[in-house]
Amino acid sequence: MRLYRWLSDFHGSERGIALAIGNFDGFHVGHQAVITTMQEKARSMGLESAVMIFEPQPLEFFGKLGVLKQGAQGRKIPARLFTIRDKLRIFRAANVDIVFCMSFTRKFAGLSDVEFISMLQSMNVKSVTVGSEFSFGKGGAYSSEDLKRCCESVGVECSAIDKVEENGVRVSSTLIRSLIEQGDFATVQKFIGRPYAIAGRVVHGNAIGRTIGFPTANINLNRLVCPLRGVYAVTVCCKYGVFDGMANVGYRPTIDKPTLNTLLEVNIFNFDGDLYGSEIEVSFRYKLRDEVKFDSIAQLVAQIKSDKERASYVLSLQQP
Repeated sequence: MRLYRWLSDFHGSERGIALAIGNFDGFHVGHQAVITTMQEKARSMGLESAVMIFEPQPLEFFGKLGVLKQGAQGRKIPARLFTIRDKLRIFRAANVDIVFCMSFTRKFAGLSDVEFISMLQSMNVKSVTVGSEFSFGKGGAYSSEDLKRCCESVGVECSAIDKVEENGVRVSSTLIRSLIEQGDFATVQKFIGRPYAIAGRVVHGNAIGRTIGFPTANINLNRLVCPLRGVYAVTVCCKYGVFDGMANVGYRPTIDKPTLNTLLEVNIFNFDGDLYGSEIEVSFRYKLRDEVKFDSIAQLVAQIKSDKERASYVLSLQQP
């Protein structure tokens, strides 16, 4: 899989490109339908398969400016389900040939329909697939139907995938965020086809967990808003295998110097290996409780012991 952050680094494709465009945050069944359709077109038309995503995601960009466009006035910046690392991991597993990670700027956000289509033509795009609610251009002025019209005018095949529903409910990233915040990981797994997981590189912490008998593998969550907050029963995939564990996601309010950024701390059960600098994947299975501030470290330790017993129990119930 080839990754391009700047179109100037992309020197074209002789065969041409079948392109899927979107945020793909969480990669739920609706996103999967878009990718599957794009890949089917790539095979039938003899094209390379490609995905175009955006960094930051559009609502993150407008949220930083203090302006959320087109009916999103007053909405908070949505919690990010996937980092760029998570997305690339998923696209690689889906056998996507090329990923264009576009820098989302004022200029890009303000492209006209003609400028947008001209960009696709310069990339030798022969086919485009989007979701039915896709929009582009200044203020999101252009819809998926506008994209179809513009593509057809220059001989580019284009289609918009209808929404995917489960029991009459549209599956969306917004729905997935809500389910994660509620701790309903069973339904999340149904809608994304796998346990909700976060992957990242283990970094050095302040070693407080080790001093109180619960050493942790720490991952910095580099996202503006995280959908997780609290203590969870998890499974951890690392270079040594797959292990049960418990994780805290938050700001560590009980310690003297809480972190300013959201941190994922994982206590891996029955494990004593060295993970510093290596990548792990943490799959969230069950929410145990919210993150709270304790009056003392002793109270924190007592609660962690209780959390570990409960995590071990609920994870044992989920074993095949």
